[in-house]
Amino acid sequence: MISTAVLLAVLASALLHATWNAVVKSRADPTIGIAWLSVGSGVAAGLALPFVAVPPAAAWPFLLASTAIHTVYNLMLATAYSHGDFSRVYPIARGGAPLIVTLASLAFLKEELGDRALIAICLILLAISGVAWRRAGERRARHERTDGASGGDRSLLFAGLTAVAIAGYTIADGLGARAAGDAVAYILWLFFIDAWPTILIIAWMRRDRFYRAPPGDIVRSMAGGLLSMLAYGIVVWAMVSAPVAVVAALRESSILFAALIGVFVLKERPGPVRIAAIVLLVAAVALLRLS
Repeated sequence: MISTAVLLAVLASALLHATWNAVVKSRADPTIGIAWLSVGSGVAAGLALPFVAVPPAAAWPFLLASTAIHTVYNLMLATAYSHGDFSRVYPIARGGAPLIVTLASLAFLKEELGDRALIAICLILLAISGVAWRRAGERRARHERTDGASGGDRSLLFAGLTAVAIAGYTIADGLGARAAGDAVAYILWLFFIDAWPTILIIAWMRRDRFYRAPPGDIVRSMAGGLLSMLAYGIVVWAMVSAPVAVVAALRESSILFAALIGVFVLKERPGPVRIAAIVLLVAAVALLRLS
C-alpha cells in the first residue's frame, strides 16, 4: 500500500517533469532552452557532489553510456519541440519509452509477458496513433506554416527518437544505480556529467544565439534544470518507500499534466481524438507498469 505522502510526492514529481518540459517548449528556440536548463542542473548537481561518494569503477561504463544517450535525448527532445505541439510530442516521447523498454526486455532478456501486459501494449500503440493523428484543418495549417515541409511529421520522428533515448538511458541508469550501490550518488554524478556535452554542443551549434539569450529566458531555463533534478530525486525517494511498479505507474500521470499545460498555459488546441488518446495512453502505460 502506498502512503498519502508518497502518492502526493510522486504526483508532484510528475507535475514538475511536465513543467520543466513546458519551460523548454515555451522558449523561442527550445534548443537554447535545453542548453541553459542543462547549465542549471549541472551546476546544482556539482554543488552537491562533495556530499556523496564517487561511484565505484563498475558504475562508470553505465554513467558514460547514459551520458551519451542523455545528450542525444536532449537534442532530439529540443528538435521535436521546435516542430510540434507540446501536447503531441510529450505524450509520444513519454508513453513510447515504457513500451520500448518492455519490448526490448522481451526480445533480449527473454522475459515473458502476461495477459495484462499484452493488452497494455496494444492499448499504448492505439493511444499513440491517436495522439499522432491530426485533423485535416490542422494538417493544412501546419503545412502552410512550414512552407510545404511537414513539421508535424518531423515532430513525430523526433518524438519517437526521444522515446528510444528515454528507453536507453532508463536501462543504463537502472543497471548503473545497481552497480553503484547508491542511487542518489549515481544520479547526482549523472546530472553533473551529462550536462556538459549538451551545453558544449549547443553552444557551438547556436553560438550566435546561445550567448545572446535574454536574461529572463536564461533564469527560467536554469530553474527548469532544478525542477528536473527535483522531479527525478522525488521518484528515487518514492521507489525506496513504496512498490516500484506503483510509483512508476503514478509517475506517468505527467502525460496528463503535460496535456493540461499545453491547453491552458501554451494555448494549444488538441482535438477530441488526441485528448481521448492521451487519457487512454496514461491508463495503458500505468497498466503496463503495474504488469
